[in-house]
Amino acid sequence: MTKRNSGGAEPAASQSTAGVGDYAHGRVPRALRRQQILELAAELFVERGYGAASMDELGRRAGVTKPVIYALVGNKEAVFAEVVAGEARELSQQVEAAVRAEDDAERKLHAGALAFFRFAESRREAWAALLTPDTGPGNAELQAARRFHTTAVARLLSEGVELAGGEVDPLMTEACARAINGAFEALADYGRDHPSLQPEVLAALATQLLAPGLRDLSGLDGPRAAVDR
Repeated sequence: MTKRNSGGAEPAASQSTAGVGDYAHGRVPRALRRQQILELAAELFVERGYGAASMDELGRRAGVTKPVIYALVGNKEAVFAEVVAGEARELSQQVEAAVRAEDDAERKLHAGALAFFRFAESRREAWAALLTPDTGPGNAELQAARRFHTTAVARLLSEGVELAGGEVDPLMTEACARAINGAFEALADYGRDHPSLQPEVLAALATQLLAPGLRDLSGLDGPRAAVDR
């Protein structure tokens, strides 16, 4: 994600997406123009926050009118939702790729944690603006991103339990996925406030805290059976 110019000057109409400049004004393909608008919107939300970001400014940076933005993406809430969803998808893809590269449950957890914290570190400003708790406008989009992460992690957990010969309990699997996501988010926020804590340190801490519970989840009984006993 592109950051604001260090000099603080506002950018002119941008050709952020590669290839936009190859077309005459008004002839840019819809898909390419839409992607440009979303990239510029992400920059704008990071710079100014949801409340201060305006569709007028977004249109100026993209070199299009507001009706074009409405036609290609939607209103401000729709644009924000698309931006957050894109960040959520990329995070989940990086975590899933890291997890699938390992064949041991604890190494999978550590690899996923490291991918998560490296993503948060590389997107430090975006993380603060787009993917942290918020009670104002845009909260629905943030909650949708969390549900997306939970579903992705739950799927990975279920696959791990099945490979270990265990039985998948969907309710407990989702509960564990939510707990993992909550722990990762909290540690990422803490790391943002304490830059000396590198992603490798946070990943090691998360693994140490969570691995014992995941080892139990991979068993035949699982945590619910332990409670029932």
